[in-house]
Amino acid sequence: MSRLESGIFGLKPEWTDVNELIFSVIHQFTAAKNHQIIFDADEKLPLMRFDGVLMGQILYNLVHNAVIYTPDFSTIKLGCSLENDFSIIQVIDDGNGFPENEIPFVFDKFYRLPNSKTGGSGLGLSISKGYVEAHNGTIELRNNEDRGAVFTLKIPVESSYINNLKNE
Repeated sequence: MSRLESGIFGLKPEWTDVNELIFSVIHQFTAAKNHQIIFDADEKLPLMRFDGVLMGQILYNLVHNAVIYTPDFSTIKLGCSLENDFSIIQVIDDGNGFPENEIPFVFDKFYRLPNSKTGGSGLGLSISKGYVEAHNGTIELRNNEDRGAVFTLKIPVESSYINNLKNE
């Protein structure tokens, strides 16, 4: 967090298959047997250039929070698209959502919802926001119309439909 705030944080952009990135994040949650994590890969997505390690950490933080803070047997869905040179990634759950008056504060350092489960430092969403902003992107939270929460990442990216990039 200190490196992010000081501005000495450097990105290491690389060509990334977003489908593979998301599947690798989901694979880390194989022990989360009380939740269903769904991702319908879009095989037509191009490679995208961003810091894949940081993007993986952002997605891990979002899915991890969904697993911890939604009731057992909740569903967590991930999706990705490319729109006008922006990678749009969503993490959607069907949990209880967030109190509307708390949404403006969820990305603040050390913030935890009142009466939330113990554990954690309240830095995960703040760090995720910092990583997204380091990519010149945005992260937003809203409650789903039916039930649960929707986190949307919008990251400007270069993209390439070339499957085999040489000398990268």
